[in-house]
Amino acid sequence: EGGTVEQAVNRRKEQNLIALGLLMVVMIIGVGLVFRNVQREMELAQKKADFVSNVSHEIRTPLALINMFAETLLLGRVKDESKKMEYYEIITKEVNRLTNMLNRILSFSKIEAHKREYHKTALDLSELVEDVMSTYSYHLDSNGFEHSLKLSPKKLQVKADKEALVEVLVNLIDNGMKYSLENKRLDVTTGKEADFAFISVKDHGMGIAKNQLDKLFEKFYRVPTGDVHDTKGSGLGLSIVKHIVDAHHGRVLVESKPGEGSEFKVMIPIKND
Repeated sequence: EGGTVEQAVNRRKEQNLIALGLLMVVMIIGVGLVFRNVQREMELAQKKADFVSNVSHEIRTPLALINMFAETLLLGRVKDESKKMEYYEIITKEVNRLTNMLNRILSFSKIEAHKREYHKTALDLSELVEDVMSTYSYHLDSNGFEHSLKLSPKKLQVKADKEALVEVLVNLIDNGMKYSLENKRLDVTTGKEADFAFISVKDHGMGIAKNQLDKLFEKFYRVPTGDVHDTKGSGLGLSIVKHIVDAHHGRVLVESKPGEGSEFKVMIPIKND
């Protein structure tokens, strides 16, 4: 009987040790999860702080330039007509820059509040891209960019929100300009792959490292390598692009090599009659 009691006690000890071991494993996993969540929240908080600081700078800079050149023109200090035109162009450029920034912030706010709505109609993707490029070519030219446009010879009929796709293209163009500090060239192409129509925006700038590609579409994310860390931008453009394309049941593909540039390809399902 004593042996039986002793065996029972030993079994109970073993069970307690196993239970304690399992509890420790659960606690370790729990602590790890909490740590990762806290770390993720801290990283997000830092990104938000950087975003606020960067946007404040992005707004102050063009406002200061607009104020300075407008005041100079208003006081009649510039007599040379060509110089006046130069100042008017600077003011226009900075106003457009501010407008794009504010549009991104408003668009992002709607997405975050789940209030972004899409009104989809049948449209030709190539026609939309051609219209955007015809109005945006001045912006590219005035910033010293060469640019090419290659449209699909066939109509690319899709069902989409026109304004949203315009926003996608403008964001991709601005992104390509932002990361092209020396080799200023953008190539825009439309075409068809399988059951998708696509828009491709290719720059020849500094490119992005492979380990950064998965993070490109995160909100507030800005590539932290080289001079790119100090470039202009809110860190919202590509996250907005991803949201819009997802809402159209499409995909965004990225190919990039450091020193060679990047290509962003937006794929939208073709509308079948």
